[in-house]
Amino acid sequence: MCRRFWRDLGRGALSHRHFCQCKFCPVVLNADCSCVYFSFWYTVPSQVCLIEGLSRMNTTTRAIRPDDFEIFAQIPEIACIARDDQSRVIWHTPLFYRWPGVLISDDQIMGTTVEEVIPGVAAQERIKINKRVMETGQNESHYQLSADRRIFCSIFPLDEEAFGHKGVFVVLKESPFKLEPIDHVGIPVISTPNLDQLSTLSGRELEVLHYVASGMTTHEIAERVCRADKTIEHHVNSIHGKLGTHSRAQLVRFASERGIQSFTAQEWASIVEGARAVRKNKPAAKSETEAKPRSKFGVQSV
Repeated sequence: MCRRFWRDLGRGALSHRHFCQCKFCPVVLNADCSCVYFSFWYTVPSQVCLIEGLSRMNTTTRAIRPDDFEIFAQIPEIACIARDDQSRVIWHTPLFYRWPGVLISDDQIMGTTVEEVIPGVAAQERIKINKRVMETGQNESHYQLSADRRIFCSIFPLDEEAFGHKGVFVVLKESPFKLEPIDHVGIPVISTPNLDQLSTLSGRELEVLHYVASGMTTHEIAERVCRADKTIEHHVNSIHGKLGTHSRAQLVRFASERGIQSFTAQEWASIVEGARAVRKNKPAAKSETEAKPRSKFGVQSV
């Protein structure tokens, strides 16, 4: 956490809104020190300071209001999206659609629902979480595999009075490294992934990829899955062909850059099963003539 923040906090000199643009610890606080949003995604010493500091603050969930959008838009390296109670997008940051995926421009993403861009079973898992946040008014967080990357996702309720409807505000950040200081928090992993390049891999190849990323040898993997060494070598060669890698070192780098090794064996097994279920579903095509309702703020609702 930046020294200026802790200095101002101690003096009671925080402005109406404060956010730290330090890439290591983005944080947004109200003047009363209630936490709107904070990040703990980087493996740096300031993380411990940040978590210990926030544990002394009032971190009760506050619903997201329209004026919060501008603040979140200024925080680097995070993607944000707001959805109404019908799961339709009403606002998002540019980074959201720059990640690999189906949508590539603002015109394509505004007005879409979760079901229109993610296979049914994956969409339903996310919608279920969103509805729970809207019903309870409490934020929820989880990890997920999206666009082949380990993503930390935190979901906040929208202020119903301010927007004229319920909804959720979703904050996403790449989280390739497992952070030891917060392991005790027990943040869950949702099982249904949204795959890009990894969609070409079979379930067994996804398993082998995780074992390779975890540093296991061919023989160790063979013993783990009760297969011959040559069978595992065949799987690895197949993975190389599909992902465009040419050596185990390149494959490990591919996986580690995306945080695959940071999922536990149990979490990854759940993701592999989720991937099998996702393959049975295809995203629904959005009609060209479908009307996109507008919210009271003049943006197309999603």
